[in-house]
Amino acid sequence: MHCRKRVLTLATACLMSCTLLAQAAPARYYKWQGQDMIICAQTSPGPGWKRLNGSFVKSDCSI
Repeated sequence: MHCRKRVLTLATACLMSCTLLAQAAPARYYKWQGQDMIICAQTSPGPGWKRLNGSFVKSDCSI
């Protein structure tokens, strides 16, 4: 009985620590430059686009 209780306690402690580590951060936005325009997106809009320096939290690339 004591062994089962220890295993259950250890499993509970592991699960609780995993939930603390699994917190997600906000996705980053980047400025992408095409031939004649610059846009703000999380991923590349397609071939021919170059990612500019810097990352932002807001979707309008203001911060």
